[in-house]
Amino acid sequence: MPALAPTHLAAMTTPERKPLARGAVAGLMLLSSLLLCGALGAVVGAVTGAVGIFLALGIFVGFAVGIVAVRARFPDL
Repeated sequence: MPALAPTHLAAMTTPERKPLARGAVAGLMLLSSLLLCGALGAVVGAVTGAVGIFLALGIFVGFAVGIVAVRARFPDL
């Protein structure tokens, strides 16, 4: 009678590894949203005559948008 393989020994599989550059991608996403929203705020400020206020507002909004984007892209980070 042939020996049967135990049922608790499944096929050997390696656990799926996450890419190593996830932190760098998250940082670049945050930085790019800061720069993009800050530039947009500066353009709006230049048109309206209040560059500093709109630049600061754009950077603040860019930080919030970046955090939301990173959390959506990397929920386990």
